[in-house]
Amino acid sequence: MKNSKLKSILQFIVLCAGGNAIFYVIFMRSSFYEAFLEAFTMTNEQFGVLFSCYAWVAVATYFLGGIVADKVSTKVLMVISFAGTGLLNIWFGTFPKYETALLIYALMGVTTTLTFWAALLKATRQFGQSVGSESKAFGGLEAGKAIFEVIFGTLAVFLFTKFAVMSAGLRFVIFMYGGILILLAIISLFVFDNGTGDEAVISEESPFKLLLQCLKNVDIWICALMGAGAYAIGSTLGSYCGDIVGSNYGATVAVMGYVGVMTAYFKPFGGLGAGWFGDKFGPSAVLLILSIVLTGFAVVFAFLPTGPEYIWLFLVLFAVEIVCTGAFRSQKYATIKEARVPMSLSGTAFGFMATIIYASDAFLPPVIGRFLDTYDSVTAYRYTMLILAGFGLLSVVLCLIFRYRNKNNIKEILVEEKEAKSLRKEAKQKSARAESMC
Repeated sequence: MKNSKLKSILQFIVLCAGGNAIFYVIFMRSSFYEAFLEAFTMTNEQFGVLFSCYAWVAVATYFLGGIVADKVSTKVLMVISFAGTGLLNIWFGTFPKYETALLIYALMGVTTTLTFWAALLKATRQFGQSVGSESKAFGGLEAGKAIFEVIFGTLAVFLFTKFAVMSAGLRFVIFMYGGILILLAIISLFVFDNGTGDEAVISEESPFKLLLQCLKNVDIWICALMGAGAYAIGSTLGSYCGDIVGSNYGATVAVMGYVGVMTAYFKPFGGLGAGWFGDKFGPSAVLLILSIVLTGFAVVFAFLPTGPEYIWLFLVLFAVEIVCTGAFRSQKYATIKEARVPMSLSGTAFGFMATIIYASDAFLPPVIGRFLDTYDSVTAYRYTMLILAGFGLLSVVLCLIFRYRNKNNIKEILVEEKEAKSLRKEAKQKSARAESMC
């Protein structure tokens, strides 16, 4: 029993570490925006297209990844994902020509989604069932990913600042993360099991039937769309925060790097807090409140004063926004329990939801890049924030619709989880009494 529990904890630690490291190079523009432009001699729009290339491939393979997660063991998927992305990171760190960089980003769209994302979420949901709370498991995953980002991200920025040439520092950071991912692939060989596990977890149905079940389930559509709206706010702010403080508030390149890592310092508070509130009130209630708050932040950032004298105000507000973003991300998938989606369909459901949730990562960067190349930075980011506010309003409306449609499920699940906690508490007390008598 103890060995099984220890193994589950080790698996969860690998999921948290890998869940951060596998995406770091892809999203590192938040800390190294100017270094990227220098190393690849790109325009803002070309940089946006580079990321969009990754995102379109990711969007196209998220759903297929959900089907794969329902058919293939977690061990196989983790090893392929970590090793494949690690090798691609190292290739990318050689600073190839722009066309080759596009190919590498497209391939990373496969290794981080088709073989990884849905498998990560499904494994987290299984861990949540073992500890008695899926909301807490998803909150713990978001917090754990952020903790690893604090450790490795801070180290990466610190080492980056030690290089006289920005491109050399960037290459070192990319190689470092490639090495971390290859190490995680090796660890996964020993931590995860070969078997597919419980039959209730691995679906025997054909992919076509799984697809039909998702497409016909209105609540899965709503879960996906309400996750997509406010996700766009946090994702965009997190990706461009470094450039915002540099262009609008006069920050140095080093400060821009640390602001990018700043997201990791505050996300754990949001993830853990949302896990607790989601356990008490239900994840959809948490998403509703957070969607309203994040929409408000988008409007505030659109009209916030700029200039070096206001950088402190931006950073304070941004820190609070990060907490809310971490909270939202930790619960955006937990709502499928309130929709009564079975575990055997969860991989496919996660893949389908991810296809919709992360679509904004595909089409927004080129638009923002065009804004930055066409307008001054203040105007460009004002337009961006107003677009994001529209996404946030979408989440608010859909959260209200979801809670109305599933009000009975939500009440029943809260009662079920409360009863399950009481039973676990009684079992522990009986076990403790039995041990004391021996």
